[in-house]
Amino acid sequence: MRQLGLFLLLLLSTVVIQAQDEDLTTTNLQLETRLDAFGIEEEILQGVIVNNGTTAYSNVTVIADLLAANGDVIGEAFGFVVDACGTALVDEALQPNSSAHFRAVVDLFEEDEVVDYEFFIAGTMTDPIPLPDYNFDGVTQISDDEVVALEWESETTFRYGVGCDAQVFNTYEWHRYNLATGESQALEASPDEQYITEAFIRQTGINQLSQTRTDEPTLFQLSFLTFSPFSTRIVYQNDLRTLITAEEDGSFKRVVHQNLHQYSLQGFNWSLLDNFVAYYFGAYGEPVRYFTASASRGLISTFFLNNTPSVTVPGVVNDGRRVIISGTFPDTNGEDVTGYWLSSVITQQRELLFAVDNLPGNNYPAPAYYRKNESTRYIYVVRPIDGQATLQCYFREGGELHTLTELPLQLDNDERAWMWLSPDFTMLAIGANGTRGGLWLVDLTTFDVCQ
Repeated sequence: MRQLGLFLLLLLSTVVIQAQDEDLTTTNLQLETRLDAFGIEEEILQGVIVNNGTTAYSNVTVIADLLAANGDVIGEAFGFVVDACGTALVDEALQPNSSAHFRAVVDLFEEDEVVDYEFFIAGTMTDPIPLPDYNFDGVTQISDDEVVALEWESETTFRYGVGCDAQVFNTYEWHRYNLATGESQALEASPDEQYITEAFIRQTGINQLSQTRTDEPTLFQLSFLTFSPFSTRIVYQNDLRTLITAEEDGSFKRVVHQNLHQYSLQGFNWSLLDNFVAYYFGAYGEPVRYFTASASRGLISTFFLNNTPSVTVPGVVNDGRRVIISGTFPDTNGEDVTGYWLSSVITQQRELLFAVDNLPGNNYPAPAYYRKNESTRYIYVVRPIDGQATLQCYFREGGELHTLTELPLQLDNDERAWMWLSPDFTMLAIGANGTRGGLWLVDLTTFDVCQ
């Protein structure tokens, strides 16, 4: 093992230009034991690298000696800058006055308590990328972290989660934002974490293998466990990807849909009436499949494979009987039209909302639906126009499409974004993951339309 350490140090010394010690520093260090994808325990050292210098660094590598109380080296760690899901960002440059997460695999060769670390961080100097001059109408940046979840607590506060969208909410770093003060406060955990007890695990069977009835702890992080924002119900999938709802204590389970083991659940979009659309796809560019259900009453739509696939993630109408999808379909004259459509999940009949030249991919946010009254319905859509992410609002009864503002949203194909309307429909929060992720708040009262 010491030969491995010597090799890594030699590797470090061969980097073309090594980062200055005062430029790249570490903070928020955590040494954890976790299960890998095969259920095997491994030691992981993770934290944040801060670039205090005036240049950017690419090919950043992290090597650390783990020290005991007497100063002896009792272990080594080697790793890279990573995104929230732990994927190494080898090609991404760490810009000045910015930070990035790192993750390093630990090799402990003596049994003793780790009390300190000595870091050897290296990278290749590169020219920094000038920050874009964002000044979009009604748009305020709240965070530059990878924000993948958000829950409105009231019209003036919400909490948001920073982390990996493929993992369950209790792995996120949670914050509460106050619109009145414009300040974020770090939370110890999501309030929903209080419900994750041994009794909850037992009643839901969320960690249970269906065939053998034995426990498999890794299943929890594959469950997509989600708490309804409008009731005391939860939704999750088991090892066979059967979708189930239950009460927040795990009782009163209801099977919503089975035979989904071939498909990859990606998330849920909720309506005010406690209905949701569950959506599935494997990779960027694949069609999005879905179904709608009630959190308490079960399936609303027809079965999964009978629903019309969408190019983008579907939005859901309040009663869950229709979704807002996109694609190329025949209009009333039999002519193929590319655009956004209102589609029945019962009959599959579609109504063209508006046509577009190009559609975004399945990594863009789902459309958001707002029913103001019986004769006034708005649909908010984020899509690229001439390469720039743009927020638009469609007034259904008037048949009018309004462009509201450009957005500081930049998504690569392997990155995603989401959006959430406030309870009073005056604010729209937009979150994104990836190297240019973040959270932005759009004040919808800024605009003269869709009010």
